[in-house]
Amino acid sequence: MKKWIYLFVGCLLLFNKSVYAVDPDLDWKTIESEHLYVHYAEGNKALAERALTIAEKAHLRLTKELDWYPIEKTHIVLSDETDQPNGFAFPVFFNRTVIFLAPPTSVNTLEDFDDWMTTLIVHEYTHIIHLDKSAGSPESLRNYFGRFLFLFPNLFQPSWVIEGLATHKETDEKRGVGRGQSAMFASMMRAEVAKGLQPISHVNFPVATWPAGTTRYLYGVYFMKFISEVYGEDKLQLWIEKYSNNLFPFFINTNANKTLGKNLMPLWSEYQQWLRGKFQPQIEDITAKGIVAGKQFSKEAYRTGSVQSIATAKGEEVYFVQNSGYKRSHLMHVDTKGNRKVLADLNNGAGLDLHAKAGLLLTQNEFCNYFTIYSDIYHYDVKNNKLQRLTECGRFLSARWMPDGEQIMAVHHEAGKFELQLLDKKAAFKENLWQAKRGEILGQIDVSPDGRSVVASLWRKGDGWNIERFDIASKHWTKLTRGVSIAANPQYTANGDILFSMEVNDVYNLHQYKTDTGDVTQLTNLIGGAFQSSQATTDGPIYYAGYSAEGFAIYKLELDDTEKKAIDIVELLDDTIITEPFTLTEDHLQIFDYTITPHKQRDYGAWSSLRPRWWFPTFEFSDQRSQYGVQTAGSDALAIHNYFLAANYDSKLEKPAASLSYSYASRYFLSYTRLNEIFLDIDGNLNSVSGRDVVSAAFALHDRKIQNQSDFLFSIIYDKTANNELINGSVNIESFEDHLLGFAWLYNSADFNPLSISLNDGMNVRLVAEDSDLLGSDFAGQIYTLDWRQYIRTGRESTIALRFVQGWGSDQPRPFRLGGEGANQDTLEVLLNGASSEGVFDRRKYALRGYKEGQPQLIGRRAQLLSAEWRIPIQRIERGVMTPPVGITQWFGSIFAETGSAYRNSPDTYYSSAGIEVTADINVFYNLLLRTRVGYAHGFDSDIGEDRLYLKVGSSF
Repeated sequence: MKKWIYLFVGCLLLFNKSVYAVDPDLDWKTIESEHLYVHYAEGNKALAERALTIAEKAHLRLTKELDWYPIEKTHIVLSDETDQPNGFAFPVFFNRTVIFLAPPTSVNTLEDFDDWMTTLIVHEYTHIIHLDKSAGSPESLRNYFGRFLFLFPNLFQPSWVIEGLATHKETDEKRGVGRGQSAMFASMMRAEVAKGLQPISHVNFPVATWPAGTTRYLYGVYFMKFISEVYGEDKLQLWIEKYSNNLFPFFINTNANKTLGKNLMPLWSEYQQWLRGKFQPQIEDITAKGIVAGKQFSKEAYRTGSVQSIATAKGEEVYFVQNSGYKRSHLMHVDTKGNRKVLADLNNGAGLDLHAKAGLLLTQNEFCNYFTIYSDIYHYDVKNNKLQRLTECGRFLSARWMPDGEQIMAVHHEAGKFELQLLDKKAAFKENLWQAKRGEILGQIDVSPDGRSVVASLWRKGDGWNIERFDIASKHWTKLTRGVSIAANPQYTANGDILFSMEVNDVYNLHQYKTDTGDVTQLTNLIGGAFQSSQATTDGPIYYAGYSAEGFAIYKLELDDTEKKAIDIVELLDDTIITEPFTLTEDHLQIFDYTITPHKQRDYGAWSSLRPRWWFPTFEFSDQRSQYGVQTAGSDALAIHNYFLAANYDSKLEKPAASLSYSYASRYFLSYTRLNEIFLDIDGNLNSVSGRDVVSAAFALHDRKIQNQSDFLFSIIYDKTANNELINGSVNIESFEDHLLGFAWLYNSADFNPLSISLNDGMNVRLVAEDSDLLGSDFAGQIYTLDWRQYIRTGRESTIALRFVQGWGSDQPRPFRLGGEGANQDTLEVLLNGASSEGVFDRRKYALRGYKEGQPQLIGRRAQLLSAEWRIPIQRIERGVMTPPVGITQWFGSIFAETGSAYRNSPDTYYSSAGIEVTADINVFYNLLLRTRVGYAHGFDSDIGEDRLYLKVGSSF
């Protein structure tokens, strides 16, 4: 009944997903230049001025290089709603990019830059120019239809092309910046070459197996470099030019043939050979010197990291953060006997510190409000097995115990500004020890065993990332390394020496700095890399986070098993390690001193960007209807206001129809829909045409955490159907009203992990109360619905899924209906990448496999349903073809049984069934996921049960 309303709400969710709404409660401001608008929250004008200057320079460079000049100004949104470095760009409804103000603070593939905002803006502005670019038919049609989605040819190609080009443009070999020349990307590609390079049939599609989301950047940027070196930069530009002329998308093979003289398959083979020629000699050189590596200590690799070891009376214990890709990150404990235990579920990216008496200190991301996710400090009480959040919206990126266990040293961040703060043991502020200058970045820290100093990875303008030591008493920094080789992850040992990771010859290896002599020892010699580390006792084993082709894992390095060699500092490290005060040498990064011209600030106004930027005709023809219409949608630059408009005229019925919908920041939803419904007599002839008006208003309150989410929804719906045309001799039917007042609580703690086949490790609950009496509906009474879904892990991937539905109606409400195999996903759900757009309110239909829909035995004012499934993995494939662009991510099987009853007062008969399903995650158009299931269900009831075969798009539940 309310499908149009929920379709609209889903569209708004899609818009929000695509363009990212910022916090509407902030005081937003705008400055403007010749080609740009920059929107920012009050207090960040200096950053906005700098971003504007950088983006104008990027505009001049990239428009020339890509030969495209946008007609309208680009909107840049500076967002401080996260502590994670990133950004994104999208060309519909206008050119818009969101820039997160948080810079990288660790080696995470983004660490190689000489000015972070410059690198980020160049990358995102490349997307703007590239994705906006069109030629030929697409460009001509934009003059008529505006910025319609399918008139952006460069959107419709594999993401490795899009991200590869942007990463190629961010990279500057001479300046030594960008991922295309970084040691981290070199390490990752070396590992790929050593293991075996991925085919294009794999890289073309979104993949979850390692390197997961980085795959498109890694293979993409090296492909662009390959084309540039082998065929010339002009051929790369021709590639872009030719594809921008595609009215019909996805012809990447044809485009490659036109520009490079061969299809992508042979070209990819040539590219793979180029990669082997580039990286195999590096592998051989490293191997010839002797691989020095620890043994893998964590059982699985993916995003496992952050390790701490401690010496106890019984021996050595180890704590680390495990993330295998199959389940949530979790805190692992390995006791002195090697027994492993999961202590607590964590959020991704958690960092650890350990104190013998005070326990574990963690930093991890968590929701501050619906729009912001910040890093907070947590305490894990080892004795009581309790994880406690110490700060709310604290924005502490790194935290370490002081030796007494009564105080905490922490790195605080806000809008790109860093501070070193001293906190008490409850993480309450005590003292600000040091404040970084604008542009300085404070990364990982550790406190010396005597509590007198802090060692840190610190980025300074011109110097890059180096290890520095901070004397707490004098509040003075002393450099321990210098030069452009990135040094990170410093960690004190028990005797006061310092372990750290540093790139030398494109490899991150583990090093040890002797504080008494200044001597440095390289501890590992790896093909991949070694990063954060921990050593509990002098000369004891070192545990470190290491990289391989399977991802990050924890390794154990026994020093007795390796020969430590003192490094020839001058020859190998280019005078990187120093024990004297730093003096600038020729080995430094380019210093950017932009000339910034002040711009007049004004309050942000949504109206200027809200106007419709595209329209498209709609048609529907049948023996009963001939509808012609138009539709459009829009959003403001901050994605706070979103709307959808559609209007049509039925020439056979000679009547108009329309749909108008609006949402504000995922809080308020309004819609109006006018429909023309046709009613036939018993002979199938037209009896009447009724006009149906549906007005809806909804309000949402959100309580979000990363591991569980609660939503409270309030809705009022006015729905009236009235005859507006009677055929001669037809009987007039009185108007029908179906008004509804509803409240719902939605709760979700289930998790879908990158390598999962199903939701698992949690529940999904929908509790709804609806009333038809208060608004004078033709239906009467109240409806209460509980829909409980529980997901229980039975193996690494296998899951038992349980569902219980209880619908309870009083008086004469709209009845519940059981039967069928569930509705197919519509186009909206496809765009939502497989997410369910099931309505919250007025839901009366529930699948009962093995039985047809609409049978009177399965209709009643009350209903119960119980389902159970065992979902079993079959194979993860992650392969596809280019023409047409279709691939299979994975497929799995399900065995199910269910029973249900629909009744008036109490259930008389339960109708049961069982069956099997095979589900495949099919990827179409390189980015859209369709979960498709083929099933057989047997209904056990002898009267209405059937053997049913079916094909459906969408999950069962």
